[in-house]
Amino acid sequence: MFGWKPGIGDPTVYGWVVAAAYALGAILCWRASKRGPTGERRFWLFATALLAFLAINKQLDLQTLFTDVARAMAKVQGWYANRRDYQEGFIAGLAAAFAAVVLILMLRSRRDRPVVRGAVVGIALILLFVLVRASSIDRIDWLLARHLGGIKVNHTLELASIAVVVACAFLAGRPSGRRR
Repeated sequence: MFGWKPGIGDPTVYGWVVAAAYALGAILCWRASKRGPTGERRFWLFATALLAFLAINKQLDLQTLFTDVARAMAKVQGWYANRRDYQEGFIAGLAAAFAAVVLILMLRSRRDRPVVRGAVVGIALILLFVLVRASSIDRIDWLLARHLGGIKVNHTLELASIAVVVACAFLAGRPSGRRR
């Protein structure tokens, strides 16, 4: 379908580690939604859905399918020659949507426990990472491909962002320890 084939999109060790990290995050967010205060449950369910989607996307490479469909539409509809303008508009729209999500999460979590606010920061970092990868700016791509101590900057940033959410969800999902 449009050049995209269902299958494992990133069969590398890194690809599997990141997919597993997103999946672990989704599981821990789900657990936090069951154990946290009532007011926090919707946030943890949102985080569960986001991380589960990103785990699946990491290996199915759905953004490539999206890109292939958009490219085919651009060619059929005759605006492929001006694709840069549309790409810039898409990235601007994506940035605005991500900023709105983060702002809403920040406003809604201002009275929540610190672990929720920490998870909001982690989600903001993940969305920023997704935006940077989607924008594919040459200088940023060059930086992300560099290595720090044998590990790509790209890998470090993605895993660190996930780790923030995972740690906060783990802490939020722990039993409170209170005896009744």
